Amino acid sequence: MNKEEIIELLNQDLKNEWMHMNFYLSHASRVTGLHCHEYKELLLKEANSEMNHVVDFSDLIIGLGGTPTTQANQFPLLTKPKEIIEFALQMEITVVYNYTQRIKDAQELGGPDGQWLEIFLEKQIEHSRADVDHYRQILR
Repeated sequence: MNKEEIIELLNQDLKNEWMHMNFYLSHASRVTGLHCHEYKELLLKEANSEMNHVVDFSDLIIGLGGTPTTQANQFPLLTKPKEIIEFALQMEITVVYNYTQRIKDAQELGGPDGQWLEIFLEKQIEHSRADVDHYRQILR
């Protein structure tokens, strides 16, 4: 694993962070049904959190000498709260899996950059795993 390869992988992760931000922001307006105002509040809070992730990943990529992407992966348009939360749960489960793999990539990269990536990714996993647990509680 070299720096260029890890930057490419981080840009793929950044595309997902852009998708998450857009998903939460878009669905804050789309959510319907009972308690839609509470879901809107939750989704706007998550959109703000994801915006911070976009900035963090962009800064990280620049710090490694790369150029951060502004592209986002696609997502479905939903309206029912349960479907929105189920999709959000799957997004966060995927993040935990991807960042766990990315830690292995960072270890392979080694050196100060690899060590910093490990710390950065552990924080990202901690946040996403808390979201997984929260969404599972909502769905119960």
